[in-house]
Amino acid sequence: MKPFKTHRQQLAILRARGLKINNGSKALRILENESYYAVINGYKDFFLVKDAIAKNKIPETYIPNATFEEIYELYSFDRDLRNTLLEYLLKFESNIKSKIAYRFSEKYKEPHAYLILKNYTRHQTKLKDVLSLISTISNTISKNGKKKGSIAHYLDKHDGVPLWVLVNYLTIGNMQYFYSCLDNSLQNTIAKDFAISYKRDYGNVIHYTPDMLESTLKTVTYFRNVCAHEERLYNFKLHKPAPSADIAKALSLGIHLLDKGNIFTVLSFLKLVLPKKEHQKMIKNITKIICTYSPKFNSISFDAILLEMGLVDKWNELI
Repeated sequence: MKPFKTHRQQLAILRARGLKINNGSKALRILENESYYAVINGYKDFFLVKDAIAKNKIPETYIPNATFEEIYELYSFDRDLRNTLLEYLLKFESNIKSKIAYRFSEKYKEPHAYLILKNYTRHQTKLKDVLSLISTISNTISKNGKKKGSIAHYLDKHDGVPLWVLVNYLTIGNMQYFYSCLDNSLQNTIAKDFAISYKRDYGNVIHYTPDMLESTLKTVTYFRNVCAHEERLYNFKLHKPAPSADIAKALSLGIHLLDKGNIFTVLSFLKLVLPKKEHQKMIKNITKIICTYSPKFNSISFDAILLEMGLVDKWNELI
C-alpha cells in the first residue's frame, strides 16, 4: 500500500516530476476539494512524456511546460461535458421508457402483463433473458412495494402497478433488455415511432430498424453509466462498439466516424432518437464548452483532446 502523503507533499512530488504549479495555494484548495486521485491520476496522461507511459516508467515525467492548472482544466472540461451529455441521455431514457410502456400496455392489457412469459419473444435463444427480465421486474416491485412511493401506492390502492409507473424504477440497462425481449412486432412498432418523429423533424424518411435502436440503447447505456458515476468521459470508448453501419447510412456519415464507440458515436446516434430542437441544443452546448476550454491549454494541443473524442474538423456540421 502506498504511504499517506499530505497535499503539500503531493504537490512537491509533482514538481519533482517536472509539472509546473503556477499557484500553489489554489492547487492546495483544489486537492482539498477534488482529491489527488480524481484530478491527477484521472487526467495526467495527456501531459506525460509518452515514452514513460509506453514503458510504464516510474517515476513519471511531465512534458515541458505542462502545468497543474492545465490538468485541472481538463478535469473541469470533462465534468462540464459529462453533465451536458447526461442531460440529453436522460431525455432519451425518458423517451424510450415512455414508448416501451405505451406500446407494451397497448398490446397486452391484462393485469401484470409484464410478468407473463408469453408476452415476450418466443425465440429460444432469448428465454433466459426473458426470465431474467421478469425476475428483475418482480424484484423491483417487491423491493419498492415496502417503501413509500408510487409502487406502494398502486399496490395498496389498485392491486397492481401499471408499466408506465414501473419503468420509472427501472434503469436504462433494464430497458435495453426489456426492448431486446419484446417480440418482433412490438420492436418494429417502437422503432417506427422514432422514425416517424425523425421524419416530422427533419423531413427525411429513414428506415430505423430494431437493430439500430438496440445499438443506440447499448451505446447510450454505457455512456449514461459513465456520466452518472462521474467516470472519465472525454476519451471513453466502448470495448465492443455496437453495429453502426445502418445508422451511418441513415445519417449519411462514413462508417469510420461511427465505429469507434466514442463520444462522436453517441452524439450521432442520439440524432435519430432525440427531437431536433433537443439534439441541436446539445450540439450547441457542447460546442460552447469546447470554445470555453480550448484557449486554456498551451503545453498540448486541444485538437488532440477532440480527436480522442472522435470530434474531427467540423464535427458539428457533419452531425
